[in-house]
Amino acid sequence: MSFNLENSRLYRRLRYAKHGVIIFVGTGQWGKTVSMHALLNSPLFASRSKAMVNYPKKFVTDYLPPEYRACRWPEDLQDFPKIFKPSRDCVVIDDAVFFAGARDHATKGNKDVQKMLTIASHNELFFFLTIQSMGLLDFSLLQSQDVYIFHKNMDVLSMQFERPEFRSKQLIANLRLDSARDEYPELEPKGFSYCSTTYELIYNSLPSYWSPRLSKPFYGVVP
Repeated sequence: MSFNLENSRLYRRLRYAKHGVIIFVGTGQWGKTVSMHALLNSPLFASRSKAMVNYPKKFVTDYLPPEYRACRWPEDLQDFPKIFKPSRDCVVIDDAVFFAGARDHATKGNKDVQKMLTIASHNELFFFLTIQSMGLLDFSLLQSQDVYIFHKNMDVLSMQFERPEFRSKQLIANLRLDSARDEYPELEPKGFSYCSTTYELIYNSLPSYWSPRLSKPFYGVVP
């Protein structure tokens, strides 16, 4: 199918990339975490280890494959090479509002995230972020190099508060995603995403280890 990841323009762009910031945006329960894991499990990133930021260690051990590990966000950025492996890691922040919220622009933690994304290219790291609305994300993070944005469905109320720069893209995404689910009922609906970086619908098969429990990694835990 033409919308499979391996047939996409995005795949051709990422195939030889060594760094990037990949954002999954949409209202809860529409499959941001599903799509994130599907991409992490794709041939593009299969050879990299996955650093799950502030994930509970027991959760990672119980539900995720061996190449996944739980790690803490460094209190001092000088320690980041001890935590994140240059050229080898995908760094996963799920839900990014805990680390890079728009209302926390001046905090040390937010500034540290900005610095980390800025030097991602120097350390050949990929960052994966999920967020319910681009309006919740510090806009400076979107000015980092090589940002790729995947849209899931967003409800009407959230659309009213979405950033104007992304509202029209999100509207297109909603229409494309709704049409795809209707046209291909045999496919897992949460496997569809719309990439506004390359303006295309993309389908990723869910990884073999997927279970609904993976959508709630912070159940009973405050990151």
